[in-house]
Amino acid sequence: MKSFSMALGALALGGMIASSGLARADETDPKPPYGPGAYTGNWTALGLKPVTISANRAVGPAARLYLRLPDALNKITGLTGRTIELKVQDDTSLRSVDDNPRTVFRLVSPNSADLQMQGEKPGQKLDLPLSRAD
Repeated sequence: MKSFSMALGALALGGMIASSGLARADETDPKPPYGPGAYTGNWTALGLKPVTISANRAVGPAARLYLRLPDALNKITGLTGRTIELKVQDDTSLRSVDDNPRTVFRLVSPNSADLQMQGEKPGQKLDLPLSRAD
């Protein structure tokens, strides 16, 4: 009888562990609108050092996010040493404040994004899919 109660206890414990794992697997990703924290951090593409987005401490309309490109992209774009200031455009996108170059950073999901840059001259375009570098 003792072995039966031990087996029953083991099954109950196994069921609790399995059900707790299911609860975590069923959690959904955050939905738009995303807060500034969803954008900040390092974002990378295959073989590139990360694109970095940081935030100032302001809230509301004064809140700004800053984009820094890795050296390889700085050389391609001619933006060496520059930080691009971004503001919230809509529920999933940030856009450059001065549009020089026009920059849009769009979250596809909490862990993937798309960086689009457009220069003033024809053919000056960059469309780079990114993922979290965590």
